[in-house]
Amino acid sequence: MREENFIAFWSVSGFFVGLIVAFFTRNDPLEILAIVAGTMLFFYLMAHVSIAFFVRFMEFGKVHFEKEAYDRKLDGFYNQLLQREAEIEVDHDFFSEGENNHIKEKKEGGKL
Repeated sequence: MREENFIAFWSVSGFFVGLIVAFFTRNDPLEILAIVAGTMLFFYLMAHVSIAFFVRFMEFGKVHFEKEAYDRKLDGFYNQLLQREAEIEVDHDFFSEGENNHIKEKKEGGKL
């Protein structure tokens, strides 16, 4: 998840949590607005702090992505999907031919 999305998610979550808390505790609109803004600000700042600690303590340079091996696996999966699709196509043609014959017999008044 990107940092911007994380911050946006927690800001919106803070808004709704603040809205719920404010509606249950206060009746004055300005107090509700203040509680919502304070809660949203708290969630916003906590999201930034969480991202700062995550970036500080994670080691991003140690993971090596092996593109060639990944591409070989994806090509294998793609070939398997093509093979299964061809098998299903044969079965579909067989069943649709039988269904078409059944409909033709029914239209001609033949017995089933």
